[in-house]
Amino acid sequence: MAQVVLALFLLGVLVTFHELGHFLAGRLMGVYIHEFAVGFGPVLYSKQKEETRYTLRLIPVGGFTRFAGEEGPNREEDKAIPKERILSSLSPGRRAFVIAAGPIFNLLVASLAFFLVFSFVGINTPTTRILEVMPGYPAETAGLLAGDVIQSVGGTPVDTWDEMVAIIQTRAGQTTEVGVERDGEPVLVNMTPIEMNGVGVIGVRPTLQLTRVGLLKGLISGFSETYHVSVAWITGIIGMIVGKVAPEVTGPVGITQILGEAARTGLAQLFYIVGILSANLALFNLMPFPALDGSRLIFFGIEAIRGKPIDPEKEGLVHFFGFFLLMALFVFITFKDILRLVR
Repeated sequence: MAQVVLALFLLGVLVTFHELGHFLAGRLMGVYIHEFAVGFGPVLYSKQKEETRYTLRLIPVGGFTRFAGEEGPNREEDKAIPKERILSSLSPGRRAFVIAAGPIFNLLVASLAFFLVFSFVGINTPTTRILEVMPGYPAETAGLLAGDVIQSVGGTPVDTWDEMVAIIQTRAGQTTEVGVERDGEPVLVNMTPIEMNGVGVIGVRPTLQLTRVGLLKGLISGFSETYHVSVAWITGIIGMIVGKVAPEVTGPVGITQILGEAARTGLAQLFYIVGILSANLALFNLMPFPALDGSRLIFFGIEAIRGKPIDPEKEGLVHFFGFFLLMALFVFITFKDILRLVR
């Protein structure tokens, strides 16, 4: 139960930061904001501060920022608001900035989560010390033992697991001299890596060591990991579209399960999953689907090219049907997640 509560809280945090991006960008542009809401459905808590109403709602997996003029040009509550503070009165570029700020904030949260993993929590890094020698593989035949530290392969010194693996993978079928340290003494053995999936393998598992990096390197690694996760997500979506990857979508229930399992594993895994989810949330919202941020950015682009705004009622109708389809998809995916859990 505690893991479920934590997972729902983290989902709410990710959505809140997304909406906070819209909110702060809107404030920066001088837009009047009627409401900043965390969650959907009935209001659990409400507080009016200056011109904005802040609400906490029942369903914790959503949220919204309600700008003046966003729901149509002739709403009664917007008539007393100065025209320059209406969202639709901004230039397409300024409106695009307000809308893009939500996904940008989620990408920043992803980078922060990865930074915390790399610089503070630490990640388990494989070392050249052998944890396990797998039965029936060349390493066992050659006499390698758990606790041995591999120091060279084929006469080339190795300091990291990746360096060792890179050499062994190129030597399938070739007799190879491996130097190890055993109980403080150097030992040389010969073995012939076998070929598996096109690369050489000797059959050892590494000892893992918790590693942290400096703040600057961690910060750079955080942004780099966000980039790689984003590229992987986009590649996966393209693969699903062209039919190379089987469609697989997880809703809030499935995400809650993933976060709960990550919480049991440890902080590193939990923060890493949070980073992945935050990046995915940003990219999902940038998709050109009606009611998502991506489709609004496309409308702003069309308006900038045409030199005149699109009929607000027509645009609103498109976003309304898009929102309806998204809610239907939300219900369908949630139902599938529940079925997967009870089986």
